[in-house]
Amino acid sequence: MKHWKGLLVLGIILHILAAMLMPLGLDAHVHAAYVSDEMDDGEGHLEWGELRQDSPSGSTISEVPADDKWFAWHTVMQIWFTIFSISTTSLHLLGLIGGLSCLAVIFYCTRDLFGIDNSIKLTALASIYPPLIRATGRVYQESIILLLVTISAYAIIKGLRDEKKVSPWFFIPVGIVLVIISFKGMPLWYFLPAIIALVLAKRMKMNPIQFLLIAILGQFLVMNRNGISYGNENVLPALITACIAYFLYVKCGMLLFRQPDGDENKHSESLSKGSTMIGALLVGWIAALWVTEAVALEKDFIDIIRSFRHNGRYLSLLLIPIWYSVMLRSEAKGINFPSKSKNIAVVFISLLLIVNITLLGMTGERGTDVIGQHLKDEINSEEDILFISDSPLSMHRLYSIKFSMDPDSDGQNNGFWRTSESLWQSELLECSHFENVNWIIKYHTGDEIKIDGWVEVDFEGSDKVSENYRLYTWGGNSERCA
Repeated sequence: MKHWKGLLVLGIILHILAAMLMPLGLDAHVHAAYVSDEMDDGEGHLEWGELRQDSPSGSTISEVPADDKWFAWHTVMQIWFTIFSISTTSLHLLGLIGGLSCLAVIFYCTRDLFGIDNSIKLTALASIYPPLIRATGRVYQESIILLLVTISAYAIIKGLRDEKKVSPWFFIPVGIVLVIISFKGMPLWYFLPAIIALVLAKRMKMNPIQFLLIAILGQFLVMNRNGISYGNENVLPALITACIAYFLYVKCGMLLFRQPDGDENKHSESLSKGSTMIGALLVGWIAALWVTEAVALEKDFIDIIRSFRHNGRYLSLLLIPIWYSVMLRSEAKGINFPSKSKNIAVVFISLLLIVNITLLGMTGERGTDVIGQHLKDEINSEEDILFISDSPLSMHRLYSIKFSMDPDSDGQNNGFWRTSESLWQSELLECSHFENVNWIIKYHTGDEIKIDGWVEVDFEGSDKVSENYRLYTWGGNSERCA
């Protein structure tokens, strides 16, 4: 047991280091931009245009309302910003508190259901699970969602043990499902098909063939909603990649590589089938997202996987329900690895630690957040920004500049995105849309800018910025568009 306790302490340290070292994730910047704008004028908007533009070569300025899509998550952020401040530092603190709170809830719920030994082991495993550490550092939703899922699984087990037809414990997961749907920005009516799917799971065997068929069905349903053809060339590669992600994130990352001990009973079967159904739908959803992004951004599938390779983190919500279903089995020993599988478990745990150390070790170089903080002190209210990038997440990166530059969302500056192959040089010379552009940021587009009057900026903190980023300002003898 002392090894598990040591692993738990190490995991907590990794969460603290993640909060200190990792830059905020792009999604965190986008949501923070929504929330800060709502706190400024009462209505949450993205003020520089859609995240996914109609044109693959550049952006158009427009106000994009949140429309309460992420009401639960934005409410948490707004309360946090009100108590502390609107800043990247307070967001990192939110990520750390969310991550540690998740571990605390896992510990207390598991201890009440399955005893102190299993609670230490499961919490230790969760503490070193890479998607959760990354969620703490990047301030993603996974930690808080797993916290909610743990409470939901706890309530379901309490309800099953209650032996009542309608236990009051079952009302808790119903409310939590609605909250999670709000966190993910989905319509609340998604609650109904989610409940139907879980009811159907109890009547199915949920074997690998059914798992795959459900994943395909989920993929096609999401693609149909997004207007993507079933005959798209990326459908099969995306599904195969998502299944590989399931194997890595669930079977390997959650140490579920061996057949569980004990005999299945009606309680363990209910939770196991429900978890498997959710896992299959998540695999289909992740696959559909990759196909959708490839179509929307007009990028090769490999480029999409490279940019959205961490989408497998959505599977992290399965960690507790699946392990609880294992612990519920009759005569089960909980998280236990016999001599034959102990060495395999040690190898997987070591690999998880190596992944985490690698993630933390690669956080030295930053980009848009440092540039945005520099512009905060240098840019005036009449100057605009041009962001040159070929990245599939260019608009996300542009909003990360905006939040770092204008955390209170009360500035008047505009930001534009263009690809390197667009006619942005001509637009600069025409002085129409780009009349007030006095700052240019290039990201990963090769050659430096060599246009008369533009000079590269060397600023405080630039040594921490990836060499893929270059910042330029107008340095001509007269106003650029006089």
